[in-house]
Amino acid sequence: MRTVDGGFVATIQKIKRAHDTAYRVLIRQANTKAITKTFDSKRLAVRFVNEIEDDRCKLISYSNNKPKTKLSVVIDMYLASVYKGTRLKDEVKKLQFWSSHLGSKQIRDIIKSDIRTTLSLLNSGLSNATINRYKASISVVFSYACREFDLPDNPVQHIRSKPENNERIRFLSDDERTRLFEACRASQWSKLYLLVLMAITTGARKGELLNLEFDDIDFDRQTAYVQTSKNGQPRVLPLTDEVITELNKFKYQEPRLIFNSELKPDRPMCFNKQWKKALTQAEITGFRYHDLRHSCASLLAQSGASLLEIAEVLGHRQIQVTKRYSHLCIDHKSKLINKVMGSL
Repeated sequence: MRTVDGGFVATIQKIKRAHDTAYRVLIRQANTKAITKTFDSKRLAVRFVNEIEDDRCKLISYSNNKPKTKLSVVIDMYLASVYKGTRLKDEVKKLQFWSSHLGSKQIRDIIKSDIRTTLSLLNSGLSNATINRYKASISVVFSYACREFDLPDNPVQHIRSKPENNERIRFLSDDERTRLFEACRASQWSKLYLLVLMAITTGARKGELLNLEFDDIDFDRQTAYVQTSKNGQPRVLPLTDEVITELNKFKYQEPRLIFNSELKPDRPMCFNKQWKKALTQAEITGFRYHDLRHSCASLLAQSGASLLEIAEVLGHRQIQVTKRYSHLCIDHKSKLINKVMGSL
């Protein structure tokens, strides 16, 4: 960080991207809009800071002239070049809502109150969970704008999500997990077992796993690099020995998308049919794919992991979301206390 007279503050942040490293400059000065700019090398970032520091007029000019892109354009670019999820129609529906209300505004002019006001226009009959999904969809777009258009801040990140009813937490028993693994191994889709195994052992979301490519796997360090998670930030997934063994079976396949569709190899696999068949064969009822994340959290809690550790594994940015598993941690502690102290 560099601070000089006149309230001029400049910071250079090192950012790890998918295949390289970038350096993001953030410059603030009193009575002037903060500006950010991303460079491929630290040398270029330092040069930019020096130029702005030497000529403060450039700071005012730069701040007043960027970025002037409409939200509707950013949304279109995000859907065309970034979004790779399997629920495209659902995502388009959410983003069309935002585009219809805020699409004509410049992204730099959209503030928290605009987001709150637009969220209030959603049908009053929608659940808090659905409203939170709408908020999450536009938050990812603003995170994209921060990276690609040097937008200084994501206004959505400062808005709290609505409380959700988290009473339904279904996770696999040890016996159910064994039966499910056996059914997945027997599936006609050869990668179903790998997908389910990764979901349970990493706690990753379906979209995060389906968009993984073999180039995102570090076989030596046993990690997977998720380029864009639900909250718009990249994260690293530790992989077990069993996962690495399964990945090695498909390591040299083409295309590079790990869980590719058999009909459209450049798209993620739609595996609903195979998933439901595996559940039926395993005699498991009332269980959704997303419950694999709950199963991961359950295993971690029962092994003594704290809420903070569970949040880190699941990729939760707010501990409030993770508190739904607090009773599992308490149950583990109670059993531990009884085991250690019960005979005193």
